[in-house]
Amino acid sequence: MKFDYDIFIEILCRLPIETLLRFRCLSKRCCSFIDSPDFINLHLNRSIKTSTNRSLIIDEIKPEGSIFAVDLDSSDRCPVELHRPHKPFAARTVYDYITVATAENVYYDIIAKERIFRPRKFSSDVFGSCNGLLAMYNGNGMSLWNPSTKKHQILPKFWSHDECNVCDRITVGFGYDSINNDYKVIMMFQHKGMSLHYIKNPKIRVMVYSLKGNSSTRIKDLNDYFLPYNGHSVPVSGSLHWVVSNQEKRVDNVILAFDLGNEKFCELPKPHSNGYEIYCLRVAELRGSLAISCSCMGTAVEVWVMKEYGITESWTKLFRIYYEQLGISDLSTSYLKPLCYSKTGDEVLLDDQYGVYSVLYDLEQKSAKRVTIFRSPPEPESEIPVKISANICVRSLVPVNFNSGIGGSSSELQSKKRKGKST
Repeated sequence: MKFDYDIFIEILCRLPIETLLRFRCLSKRCCSFIDSPDFINLHLNRSIKTSTNRSLIIDEIKPEGSIFAVDLDSSDRCPVELHRPHKPFAARTVYDYITVATAENVYYDIIAKERIFRPRKFSSDVFGSCNGLLAMYNGNGMSLWNPSTKKHQILPKFWSHDECNVCDRITVGFGYDSINNDYKVIMMFQHKGMSLHYIKNPKIRVMVYSLKGNSSTRIKDLNDYFLPYNGHSVPVSGSLHWVVSNQEKRVDNVILAFDLGNEKFCELPKPHSNGYEIYCLRVAELRGSLAISCSCMGTAVEVWVMKEYGITESWTKLFRIYYEQLGISDLSTSYLKPLCYSKTGDEVLLDDQYGVYSVLYDLEQKSAKRVTIFRSPPEPESEIPVKISANICVRSLVPVNFNSGIGGSSSELQSKKRKGKST
């Protein structure tokens, strides 16, 4: 009987990562094929296209807390604790606690009924998710981690100690540059902390690290923007996105995009609203499109999707949820953000700013309800404490050692300065 190679590839593309990892042991040829870039991309692209092999990565609020994964393909959606490759970022000495106190975020664990203190700069261990890789803070710096293959790679430090002092606002991002076939990490630094709003033209220093070249580049400084605390990026269409405030309005109302290919910034247009100003923006990604959630007159949240990237007229309002409908009284901390569509595409899962609320919106019934998906029934005591962040991660075979040269120490890091940078 003739062996149909195309059917074999199609079968492998439909298999979960766990099965493929076991199949690597069948033969050297099978292992070589599964590890090949072509197959890794085939499997990844199919998962993205079919909205399968997705996990919800939950970073627990406590500094020493765990990271959990919820299989969005599973009906019970029970959380599974992941064995992180390193210790979480947390203060370890008396001096650290004193230092952290000058720039801390205070959260309230509604289950343990206690206040939780985390460093403002590093309030979430996971700061980016792209193609199955998680970009994370560790005890000493940053690393990439593929929770599916259980492989991780520590990144060299491409920033200085002075840039990372407690008085700085630091915004980070992680994404894939398809033009140059490269993964990049970006860090933006803004000095003077709380006095920023009294400074004219505050400069933002920008550093870009390339995994492919194991090199860092300082690009042209940004002006006229104020960075948010803990601003994490959203990768869409080859660019990273944040919500920042401009010098005029001093509120988070600007969608700032960074093109990973040409390494340039630009502002993206906001939707045209009917007589009211769109504010309190949060950016997200829904099936490859840029999405935003915004507060509507303090009584509701609206979710918009940009159907054609960069085109103002392509903004489409997906739905509106009234806080009263959900029984949410604390409007100041309930800015909801869309996380993902359901597998069938008829529901949208949302998460609030501080991890207290999870909401499921039914697009057909046009109704919303609060849900608890982070509990392992039927044991109430197994409920996971309030999460500090939630990220969608596609389970993939993408290697963390993207280039054999990225494993060098910080002293081996090639540093470049882009012409035209501000001084």
